[in-house]
Formats: sequence, structure tokens, C-alpha cells
Amino acid sequence: MRIPKKYGQSKKQECPFCGKQAISQNKQKVPVCLSHKDSLLKNLKCVCGDYVDILDGKYGVFFKCFNCGSMNFNKIMEINDPITDNFEKPVKKKTFVLKKQPKETTISSDELDFI
Repeated sequence: MRIPKKYGQSKKQECPFCGKQAISQNKQKVPVCLSHKDSLLKNLKCVCGDYVDILDGKYGVFFKCFNCGSMNFNKIMEINDPITDNFEKPVKKKTFVLKKQPKETTISSDELDFI
């Protein structure tokens, strides 16, 4: 018996930081959730122990090792399991909001026609 695929079940991307469903991308084009949108992956290693470069291709994000060549995103994430140490935490910027002072205007009954 063949069970047909339903919309949205064929490819689900997970955030590499927390495991939630990824709905946006960070600066490195890695699919992440909204809470990790400013986080970056760093210091990821290959099977051979060499560092990998993050590249974005036609079919999504993949990694390039100098010794091994192209590597799958899921394979590198499996090798670098404790991912909590490998990402750069976002720095919160302070924003200042200037509050306007309320302006008081007095209108007499003669001036109502003009407003």
C-alpha cells in the first residue's frame, strides 16, 4: 500500500542550535529558527580533523573540506555534535528611543470651523 506525501512533510529543516523547525536563514545562509537568526556557526571540523568552509549551493548549505572535498550538511552536524560551543552568540545592541513631549493646544469655539 502506497501512502502519498502530504504538503510540508517531504523536507523538514531543523535549526542546528536548538532542533526547532527552521523558518529563516542567518548570514551564512544556514536554515535556523527565529531565535538564532543572528547566531553564526564557527570552528566546525571534518572527519579528517581539518576545518570546513560553509558554502551555499543550488540545493542548500554544504561544507567544503580541503582534504575530503564537499561534505553534506547533516554529516558535518553529526560529527560536530556539541553544537552549543560552536556558535557565536549575538550581541544585543542598545537602542535609544526619544520620547516626544505632548503639545497642548487650546481651541476656542470661534476656531472650531477652521479645524
